[in-house]
This record gives sequence, structure tokens and C-alpha cells, in this order.
Amino acid sequence: MDSMDAEEPFSGNVTNTTASPPGPPPKNPALVTAFNVVNTGILVFIMLAMGCTLELKTLIRLVRNPRQIDPRFFIGVVIGFLSQFLAMPLCGFAVAHIMQYSPMVAVGALVCTCCPGGTVSNLFTYWNKGDVPLSVTMTSCSTVLAMGMMPLNLWIYSRSWTDQAAVIPYTRIVSALASILGPALVGMLLKLWSDRIAKFVIKLGSVLGLSGIVASIILSTFINPDMFTRPWQLWLGAAILPYVGFSIGFCLASIPLFKMTQARRRTVAFETGLQNVSIAYAIIQLTFTAPGGSAFMGDLLIFSILYGPFMMIDGLLITAIYRLWVVLQNKRNVQGEEPKDETAEL
Repeated sequence: MDSMDAEEPFSGNVTNTTASPPGPPPKNPALVTAFNVVNTGILVFIMLAMGCTLELKTLIRLVRNPRQIDPRFFIGVVIGFLSQFLAMPLCGFAVAHIMQYSPMVAVGALVCTCCPGGTVSNLFTYWNKGDVPLSVTMTSCSTVLAMGMMPLNLWIYSRSWTDQAAVIPYTRIVSALASILGPALVGMLLKLWSDRIAKFVIKLGSVLGLSGIVASIILSTFINPDMFTRPWQLWLGAAILPYVGFSIGFCLASIPLFKMTQARRRTVAFETGLQNVSIAYAIIQLTFTAPGGSAFMGDLLIFSILYGPFMMIDGLLITAIYRLWVVLQNKRNVQGEEPKDETAEL
């Protein structure tokens, strides 16, 4: 578009309290490659491990007779849709205005909150004894629905800062869906073949998942040293939005009318608060690449760069708190049994 030829392609009168000199591109491309390889490999293995927690026989039985499925399972999917694609974009829009982000930073934040759920939410659901089948279903559904809901939300909210229509990376979304369903199906087949090997893969997936999260956080700091020069408003927004998502998802799922178990409430919370940030990268790069505009891209990508690590850190903190609560509950139990918590069934 012609507007992209300008130095500042966004129009609007948003007060720029978070503007800062753009940083240089990453000095070590090898780190970027390592980051992408580690993330891709870990996420695929996570879904393989999550597939090992699912019963293929049960899935086939439910497909043949859907009436056996607990209606609350579908309610969870609907709640996830409402919180993911209605509440989160509105929250991203509100935070960008409250923090008075510059137009480019604001659009980057909005793109993040419009993204579907990510694979890592399935792992956090497993760690927090949630409903893994519901988590995988919600992630898959949100990825498919993102093809329509992302352009709609970006069209509604981005007009505060730009008139440019976002380019949705449909190929990337389809690839994300394949990376969810493919390894999960392989995991189910593996469990069908050998339950012992499946249990080993689940344990290994948990270890690799945690290692991958820590590695991605560390690599992000080395790849993007410019993040440490950014103003506090950016850091605060990136830190609180995942918690906002967790809270919205959990509160909606806790409405008495829905009669959701605690396990499913936690599941909806993680699905809402953890986005697929790689899709945000793709949208920004496809839509807003300016000729010779590395500074422009830096301001657009900076929120995603901060949001990704903070999602992981926030999720790990909640997991640690939940695990501590489980330990304390166990100690209070005279028989030493695990605290009673309704484990969701299909």
C-alpha cells in the first residue's frame, strides 16, 4: 500500500508515552534459528505426550455415539470461544489505551490478544490436573475459528490506530492445527500399542516441556536485548494480560449455571490466557513490513517479544501455587490421599 512508504504508516492521535528508540535487529541469527528449532521440536513432542494421555478407543466410541459426551464438555468449548475471541481482544484494546501505547506498539499488543490458544496450554492443563481432552479440543477449535475471528477482531479494534487491513496467515494457522492434531493422534496410537511406553513419553514430555519453556525464555532475552530498554508500561501490560486471560476464563467457567468441574475451570483458564504468539509474529510480518523499516518492525513486534516469555512465567507461577496447594491439602488429609477434585470425563 502507498501508506507503507511513509516513515510512520499509522495515523491517529494516540498519546505516545511508550515511544523509544528502536533497537538493532538480532546480532546472532544462529540464536534465532536455535529458538525456532527448540520451540517447534518441543511443541510437537508436547502434543505427542498429550496424545498419550488420551484413549483412542474412547474417542472412537464417542464419535460413534456422541450422546455419551457430557454436555458440559461442549459448554467448556463455547466458554473458551467467548473468552478467547470476545473478551481477550477487548482487554488488549483496553490495555493499549490505558497504558497509552504508541500506535505501532498498540497494534502489536492487539494482534497478540486476538490469537488462538497455543499448544503450551495443553501442557499447563496437564500439569494442573485439568481436562486434557477438553484442552486439546479447545486449542483445535480456536485455531480453526481464528481464521474468521482474527480478521473480524482486528478490523473492529485496530481502527483506533491504523486503517490498514491485517493479512491473516492462513497457511501458518493450518500448520498450527496440523502440529496439534498430528502428534496427538500419533500419541493416541502409541498408547493403544503400549501403555508402558506411553507413560514414559508423558513423563519425558513434561520434562522437555519445562526445559523448552525455560530455554525459550532465556533465548528470548539474548535475541532481543532491546526489550530491557523499553518503558515500564510495556512490561506491565505484557505481564498482566495473561493473568487477565486466566481470570476471565476461570470466572466464566465458574458461573454456577454451567456446573463446570474445577478441572475444567482450570482448563478454560489456561486456554484463555495462553495464546499462540507465533501467529502474531506472522501477522505482523506479513501485514506491516515497511521498506527498510526495521525500526517500524521493532515497535510492532516488541509486545509479542515480551508477551511470549511472560505467558510462560505467569503460567509457571500459577502451576507452582496450585502444586503447593495440592501438597498442603495432602498433608491435611489424615489418610494421605490426594485432595478430592472432580476429574473431568468425556
